[in-house]
Amino acid sequence: MSTLDKVNEHIAKMNSESSIAQKRLEELFDENGFVEIGGHNKEAGVVTGFGYINGRLVYAYSQDGPVSVSHADKIANLYENALKMGAPIVGILDSEGLLIEDGVDVFEAYGIMFSKQCCSSGVIPQISVIVGDCLGTAAFSPLLSDFIVMTESNAKFFMTSPSTFDGLEGKSTSYDELGGAKGQAGMIHLSYKDEKGCFDGVRELLEMLPPNNMEEPYIEVCTDDINREDEALNSIISDDEKSDVRAIITSIADNNHFMEFQKNYTEEAIVGFIKLNGMTTGVIANNGLLDVDAMKKMGGFACFCDAFNIPILTITDIEGYVSSVEEERRGLLRYGAKLMFTLKNSTVPRVNLLIRHAVGNAYVVMNSKHIGADIVLAWPTASIAIMDKASYTNIMELSGEEYDKVTSPEYVASKGYIDDVIIPSATRKRLIAVFDMLASKRVLKHARKHSSVEF
Repeated sequence: MSTLDKVNEHIAKMNSESSIAQKRLEELFDENGFVEIGGHNKEAGVVTGFGYINGRLVYAYSQDGPVSVSHADKIANLYENALKMGAPIVGILDSEGLLIEDGVDVFEAYGIMFSKQCCSSGVIPQISVIVGDCLGTAAFSPLLSDFIVMTESNAKFFMTSPSTFDGLEGKSTSYDELGGAKGQAGMIHLSYKDEKGCFDGVRELLEMLPPNNMEEPYIEVCTDDINREDEALNSIISDDEKSDVRAIITSIADNNHFMEFQKNYTEEAIVGFIKLNGMTTGVIANNGLLDVDAMKKMGGFACFCDAFNIPILTITDIEGYVSSVEEERRGLLRYGAKLMFTLKNSTVPRVNLLIRHAVGNAYVVMNSKHIGADIVLAWPTASIAIMDKASYTNIMELSGEEYDKVTSPEYVASKGYIDDVIIPSATRKRLIAVFDMLASKRVLKHARKHSSVEF
């Protein structure tokens, strides 16, 4: 056989062996941008490689069979390369589970993968895309990553099969209810109808992130007017209805674009990314009363932003906590303290915008000046108080007018707890100005192995 024949034979073999896993990676990456590594180890049941997404280096793997030691070794090797190069890693998860024939060696396989993920946490961004089965022990893997993206059809994500609950009174459930995108809304960050939507979402997400924890997020050329004002914000606050926080966020964002996470999980907390003058900014907003789920959602997002040098903007409209025995038992106090701890210890630029209610210690934990926010801005519609109006006026024997005076943003600003009271329509340009000023922020921290509060 001639040299040319050997080459043509190899090309034909490669084309015939192109798997669904391979095609998924090719769809995720730029055109002709994916390069496979370890391709001759077909029995491992996973395709690994690197390439370019939006012109930037990314490593990725796509499962194509059960998890074995060789499967785990290929993923571990990929992680080593990603860590050395300081580049994000994307895992496309779709596996029928562990290779039973491997026996206890399967534990070693999962241990290899989980260990690499743990070592990479906070060093390089990790994104898991669930497009098929992700069950039992395998379900730990996406939860060790930073973001989980999931299709709304076909994908299953749970620890215990729904069939286990059959016959137990009040416990019957379906695969979709338990392990579908809606059923796991509290754990996944983005969901899309199909795989193409997931891959497009990952590409957009990567545009918001830095390649690693030693670099800043990519700064885009801003095509929006940094001095743009929105007169609609001057009348958006109502005394009778909840604030339309999403409308406020989209108004101030570059090109009015807001990438929201966990949209179907607890309406009282809203989190996601925007660009301000081309710079990625993490937005954490609330709208009403805080409960445990809302504080978990906000605290987890703040932790990620701080790990990867992404400035934090909090938008505060908070009247207190959900008052119930159930929430107290779920850890209302614990998660209030954890949220405060996370924000206080964040070293990235932190700006708080008060738009309406800022009541009690719920206001304090929401990135207030009292726990070290760099800049606090307030709209004239804001009210800052230690308790609600009815209780305060009754205890202090004040009139409504006196209450309004001592809780006004101007009065609180005179005490140094608010940096400026701004016109709502000018919010975008004021935020751009303060974040630009804070861009070179540096914080020296006490030496310690780690805090004892995170868990």
